[in-house]
Amino acid sequence: MRRNWPFGLVWFFVGMVAALVMTHSSHVSAKIQKTESRPVSPAASPSSTNQPEGIIEALKIPFADSEVIFADKPVRLRDAQWFFENYSVPQLVEFLGKCQLTREQANDLSKTSRVEIATNGCLVTPSSYLITTLTPCSRARIYSALEGCPFNYAQQYPFRFGVEAFESRLEACGLSSNKLQRLKSLTYTNAGELCFADLELLPTLLSPTEFKQTVDSLYRFPVYQLRLRVPQGANVDEMVRYWGRGGREQKIRPLLSSLAKVNKAEGSTVSIVHLLPVFAQTRLYTYPSAWKDSTVDKEDCFWSSMNFFNDSPDQGFLQPNYTRQELASHYHMVQGQAKLGDLLALVDKEGNGLHMCVYIADNFVFTKNGVNILSPWVIMKCSDMLLLFFPSNEDRKLVTYRRNDMT
Repeated sequence: MRRNWPFGLVWFFVGMVAALVMTHSSHVSAKIQKTESRPVSPAASPSSTNQPEGIIEALKIPFADSEVIFADKPVRLRDAQWFFENYSVPQLVEFLGKCQLTREQANDLSKTSRVEIATNGCLVTPSSYLITTLTPCSRARIYSALEGCPFNYAQQYPFRFGVEAFESRLEACGLSSNKLQRLKSLTYTNAGELCFADLELLPTLLSPTEFKQTVDSLYRFPVYQLRLRVPQGANVDEMVRYWGRGGREQKIRPLLSSLAKVNKAEGSTVSIVHLLPVFAQTRLYTYPSAWKDSTVDKEDCFWSSMNFFNDSPDQGFLQPNYTRQELASHYHMVQGQAKLGDLLALVDKEGNGLHMCVYIADNFVFTKNGVNILSPWVIMKCSDMLLLFFPSNEDRKLVTYRRNDMT
């Protein structure tokens, strides 16, 4: 049960926050320490040194379905509220006192913010002034505390960018340099990446056209179309062994051997879609809504990855126990360079699977990032994929699995 605190008591405790802000002098770092046991980071994705797969050429596509873009608009644009789950009022006061709020921010908090007390935590309704004036360090500290609770949707699922990628992601929006910097001032660092969570502020900071274009850019996936370049006289046997994994060598050899005979100095190219198993071929660059499967709303990353080499999907992979049994019986963990068809599993410190995708080549993966109908089957850079599954408050590792009948 939730109840409003009497305003006098609320202001009393918020006043305590202000006092703590004035006296607290120790630095609160936004950097999160990672585990030393092969932690996951965008830079730790499988690397490509030798290239038996051949020369990969990648075209970046700002991918989205315009009919379903911004499907979470109601929750993204609702008035900001911060729910500090399992915090008592004294704990909240102590925490906010360590967030390096300025005197003006503390005064604003005491005058304009509302605190509601629930049986399982404290709900704070911050003012727009407070949100817009937070420093990156303060924002990182507060939002990292919020991200573990599903109520805090924006902090749990922020838009993530490489540290140097914010401007390039929004370059098509036509924003002035001042407005672009204004938006960047609302970002914060989380697990070494730049995050943006306060979309609800943008309608007041941008024109309607600018807002629409910015939303469009934020919701597009950094997806890639890959082509394999086959030089004249290339080592076809080596490429066939790589792209024909899973018993498909005879299916792809005619195409690759023919391309190697094209009489051009630069060789020839082919979309890697033609080299993938049937399951991946047919689902790549599509959304679940395009399929008539009765189970489409349950087809997650594990189902998609485990079915990679299947002509017809095995619906048993919708069941976690079945998936675990198949993984234990028919796969083994490997170290070193991943190969086509290897499963990349993101696991927590207890070994529980959090996400799974399939390695393609040159650090690109076949992935479905979520179980909902807004998540398409795509090819992404491994580093971009990891940005979606890398919260700051948990240790996570990337484990590579290979089918027992493959070397």
